[in-house]
Amino acid sequence: MSKTYFRSLGARFTATILACAVPLSGFALDLLPDFFKKDEVTATIWDLNEQYVRLVKIEDDAAPNDHPVALDRIEVEQALASLQLWVEGGVFRDEEATTVYPRKQAAMIAHYVTDALGRAAPNEDVTFNVRGYADVMLSFAREREWTTGRVFYKDGKLNLIIGEYGKRLDKAKKTVEGSFGITDDFRDVNFQSGSRHQRGKMPGRVVTTAGVELGEGRPDWIVIDVAKAALAYREAAVPMAVRKEEQKAKAEAAKLTLERRQMREEMARLRKELQDLQDGGAAAGGTASLEERLSKLQELHQKGLISDEDFARRKDEILGEL
Repeated sequence: MSKTYFRSLGARFTATILACAVPLSGFALDLLPDFFKKDEVTATIWDLNEQYVRLVKIEDDAAPNDHPVALDRIEVEQALASLQLWVEGGVFRDEEATTVYPRKQAAMIAHYVTDALGRAAPNEDVTFNVRGYADVMLSFAREREWTTGRVFYKDGKLNLIIGEYGKRLDKAKKTVEGSFGITDDFRDVNFQSGSRHQRGKMPGRVVTTAGVELGEGRPDWIVIDVAKAALAYREAAVPMAVRKEEQKAKAEAAKLTLERRQMREEMARLRKELQDLQDGGAAAGGTASLEERLSKLQELHQKGLISDEDFARRKDEILGEL
């Protein structure tokens, strides 16, 4: 073979090595398949373009889940809507927490995920990918973003591991695809589900609130007591003034109930004493003096438990024993 051939072959080999050594762009990495980890899909619960909710085989070395499980869809929706995120700052800074899932997105996730958890086997997890929109250019425009997650139920609590949060695509991808007239097809993008083995791509950390705690000390792993988190969400949705009025009404109702019970007990006691008077003190063993009986009769009359006629008649009966 000629020297020209070998020089050409060497140049192509060098070019290949250099190409491999050049760092890939975010767009290219999104399109590369994950050779090291690929969920084995066992069933698709919902699918809409690149969005989905799926049943997948449980991760390696993970303990079996408590599946299938029947969860209240509204409570799951409220629990997800209660999640708050600190991107920066938090307790010791002035930044306010932001909502992880807007109510409509939380409702969509809850609708399909609760269905999936009701079908899942102990050796299956639930994964999802949902699309949202973020305001850009001072809210004059909106840009697509995606959030993925892995969900499973264990020890009475819902586990949510966020894989990618608020994922946006490289603008170069949209520019290239737009030139070919492709504006709404993102099925070729690689969306990574959450994993027990590695931290997801999300900013900050989820806030621990009533019914919400972090799993394994990771900011992307959220363990939710669904009933508690849903209750906290409902209570937070009620204005403080209304809650105070409700608490006041409950306190007044409890006080009224106590007063009524005490009144019933007092009435029973007075009725017994009235019966004793009517029986001429026999119920007390005949030991009540005429003075005591007259005093008790006067007390019952003053409290309105006997009429003027009864008071006069019974007073005459007692005095007639002299």
